[in-house]
Amino acid sequence: MRRKRIPKSLRTDLLSDLLESFKIIKSKEDVALFAQDLLTRDEAEKLAKRLRIAKLLLEGKTYEEIESFLDVSHGTIARVAGWLSEKGEGFRKVISKLPEQAQVKHWSEYSDWDRIKRRYPSYFWPELLLEEIVKKANKRDKERLLNLIASLENKDLVHKKIERALKYNTT
Repeated sequence: MRRKRIPKSLRTDLLSDLLESFKIIKSKEDVALFAQDLLTRDEAEKLAKRLRIAKLLLEGKTYEEIESFLDVSHGTIARVAGWLSEKGEGFRKVISKLPEQAQVKHWSEYSDWDRIKRRYPSYFWPELLLEEIVKKANKRDKERLLNLIASLENKDLVHKKIERALKYNTT
């Protein structure tokens, strides 16, 4: 059964409500909650990829680089490039205000070892987890981690303790 088209006046009203709801949100937490309620995981991922594609295109990346980095089709990149060339003011404005830490590391900047670890994360999860912890840690926490690592005399012993703790917590 085919659905009827929504009248233009109702469409405008619906869009107005959506835009107003974006406008009222002030905190990052509220944005996350609203997005979680509004979008499915796939929808959020698609929107995030479109934004990143626009950012990469504005940085001068090639279609091939973007395809391999984000695992998106040539058509998706072309569609975003079309939006950027036709209008794109919204993309440009938002991207210019994104924090610097959101900069994307170009795939060629990763070492071969980094690419292997990211390709097979289930084999390298402890190392990847530690890298993420260090990345997210503040200066004080980083100093604590460095002191802990410096104090380790026998890393095999620590590895065994971690393994035992993991086995204990899963049973």
